[in-house]
Amino acid sequence: MGRNSLKIGGVDSKSLAERYGTPVYVTDLGRVADRFEEAKAALTARYPDVLMAFAYKSNSTLQVVRALAGRGAGATIVSVAGVELARRAGVAPRDMVFDGPSKSKEELAAAITAGVGMINAESVQEARDVDALCRSLGVREVRIGFRVNFDIRAETHAGLATGGREHKFGVARSEVVQFCRREAQKLRSARVAGLHSHVGSQIADPEVFRRETEEMVSLAVELREYGTEVAELNLGGGLGFPYRKADKELSIGDYAEATAGSFARSRWSGRARLVFELGRWIVADSTVLLTRVNYVKPAGRVRWALVDAGMNDFIRPALYGAYHEIVPAWTSSAGRSAGRYDVAGPVCESTDVFGRGRRLGVRLSQGDLLAILDAGAYGSSMSSTYNMRPLTAVATVEDGKSALAAPRGASSE
Repeated sequence: MGRNSLKIGGVDSKSLAERYGTPVYVTDLGRVADRFEEAKAALTARYPDVLMAFAYKSNSTLQVVRALAGRGAGATIVSVAGVELARRAGVAPRDMVFDGPSKSKEELAAAITAGVGMINAESVQEARDVDALCRSLGVREVRIGFRVNFDIRAETHAGLATGGREHKFGVARSEVVQFCRREAQKLRSARVAGLHSHVGSQIADPEVFRRETEEMVSLAVELREYGTEVAELNLGGGLGFPYRKADKELSIGDYAEATAGSFARSRWSGRARLVFELGRWIVADSTVLLTRVNYVKPAGRVRWALVDAGMNDFIRPALYGAYHEIVPAWTSSAGRSAGRYDVAGPVCESTDVFGRGRRLGVRLSQGDLLAILDAGAYGSSMSSTYNMRPLTAVATVEDGKSALAAPRGASSE
């Protein structure tokens, strides 16, 4: 790459680093829009009544969620701050989905007061709590759903699996049936109107999604017998993103066929809205983390490239052993090199490493820029101030122009 600077959304990396400092997340809003429209088109081509409720936990940058809301995206949120962010982004309350396995009474009250369109309960006690809170708040009706744990196992990292019966997520199918038979019609304000399922992340097997859809339809049909009419089936997210070239990938078309297509061909009769909580697939490749080389240091057989981004800025490699491609963004030397580097940050933890034995094709020097690719999902949203380091700056690019979304030390929400 020599002195050539990597371009992000048509904007030069070196100029971005000079303008906003490093480390800095840079998000191409045009790429976000393209991925969203691609997913929406694939799903609605198979079933027309679809809500794309973007998963805010994957990327909570205001400019990102506002751009998606402008294209008709709803919001999947898991906190009071998420409710406020969705409001600021312009999402209608009807299109907000409130998830989470351990919601506090304060969080539930905030969701109820905001008029969130669907609160997905993860225990039968939570459904009772919502009903009681509605009465104390003077709210006549709130729609609730049940996140159902169908014990569907998916081939993914253990830390990303959520669909097994031993996991903390969701309610067993039998408990949902029993509740709807005995209690649902007695609720005064909470109306059971939805079902939800999410079996995990980074899934590339269409059969997992097909089975999930079939289980949801089967349960919804059974609940009709007990007077519970399901108007919304939330199929969650989980579509895998290929971080390595060799990763198995499920196309958005095949995902849509396994979910919306399976539903359209099912024995379902009547009207229902399908909700999808895609996050990673939409934003992962929209963003790079630009980081500057502080030192190049040999240590035994290892040659370290020590950069100014740390695991507090981007925790996925340390937390999950996640792989992210690292490429030169700008180098002071035009020379080529076949040498390998271990790329690591300044945090006082031995796990603060972004990549080991990476062939970057260049001879790195102090002050050079590296780009950690595909950092748009669970990058800035999972950053912290560990080691008393300020939060990473976030910038956006669109139509060849850049803007600061959040200065260093400030939240991007």
